[in-house]
This record gives sequence, C-alpha cells and structure tokens, in this order.
Amino acid sequence: MPFIGACLLLGGGAYLALDYGLPLTPFGRGAHQLAVFIGFLAVPFTILLFTRRSPELGGLDRGFLAGIGTYLLFLLPLLALVPMNPEHFRWYRTAAPGLSGWAFFTLIQVASVDFFTKRIVQLEVERAGGPAWGILAQFLAWAGAHVLEYGWLKDLAGPAGAVLFLGLTGAVTGLVYWRTKNVLGMMAGHWILNLLLVAAALAYYP
Repeated sequence: MPFIGACLLLGGGAYLALDYGLPLTPFGRGAHQLAVFIGFLAVPFTILLFTRRSPELGGLDRGFLAGIGTYLLFLLPLLALVPMNPEHFRWYRTAAPGLSGWAFFTLIQVASVDFFTKRIVQLEVERAGGPAWGILAQFLAWAGAHVLEYGWLKDLAGPAGAVLFLGLTGAVTGLVYWRTKNVLGMMAGHWILNLLLVAAALAYYP
C-alpha cells in the first residue's frame, strides 16, 4: 500500500539517520528512543494529516482500559524475572536519580511502537484486505520492531522464553486492537507495564 510504504520509507529513513547521527551530538542521551519516536510516530502522524486521514487514536473509554489491561496481563511473568536476574534489575536502583528521564524516553519509544504497528500497519492493511491480514501484518511489524529487545530479553528469559513472550504480546495486542481500535490504550498500557516492572525491581532490590 502506498500509504504504508511512504510511512516506512520516510519514517524508517528518519529513524536510521537519527539513530546513527544523534549519538554523535551533545544530545546523545535518549538518542535511540528519540529516533524511534520521530521515525515511527512523528513522521507517520504527519503523513496521516498530510493525506487527510483521521488519526483515529481512540478515546478514554472501555477500549482504552482494555488496552491497558491487555498489557497488564503480561506483568506476572515479567515479575518472575526480577529475582532471577539481579545483575540486570539492580541497575534501576543505581540509576534511580535519573529514572524520570528514563520514564520519559521509555514512553516515547514504546508509544511509537504501538502507534506504528497498530494504527499505521494493522488498521490500514485491515481496511485493504480484511482483519486477518491486518493482524498478520501487525504481528510481522511487531516482530521487526522488537529485534533489539530480543537481544537483551533472551539473556533474561532464554531464547525460547523471549520468542514466546514477544510472540504472545504481538498476537494478543493485535487481536485486542482489532476489537477496540483504541491505540491510545495500547500506548499507555505498554508504558505502564514498563513502569510497574521497574517499580517491582526497586522494591525487590532496596
């Protein structure tokens, strides 16, 4: 589809350029997260407006709560990783003074992933080819968006555990978005899941 192709070409190009270039500047902190935000949320959102498409983010309704609740379903298995990986989760205690910055950069990164995989890829493909193709396209986009996350998640949960977790989250969130069409809830839920995991790490490693 031309619209998705434009988002991938322009957004992906901006992401690659910024992900490489920003660390070379004095604004290196959060460079990767900022590159993801610009490439996969700011640029596609601008293309949405330029092509006179409605953003269709969803509202503060039951769909919004469903998106948050969907991500919270995955909190329990993640909590089990905290006591099993002290070398990873103790870092949050040492980095506590800067956690507000971490929270901000995490927000713009994970929100961008949900916006792009759901609103840009899934919804547009669904309208062109039906729900099954939309969910499949979202799943493939989700998998591609989490290649870097797999690199560290496999160290925490093992390769099979990482693949299972990323596969389940991609499939379940795609199915829920198909029913709700509320990407705001997905964006918020993804962020809240990360916040709760860090809060658990801080509580477990005082």
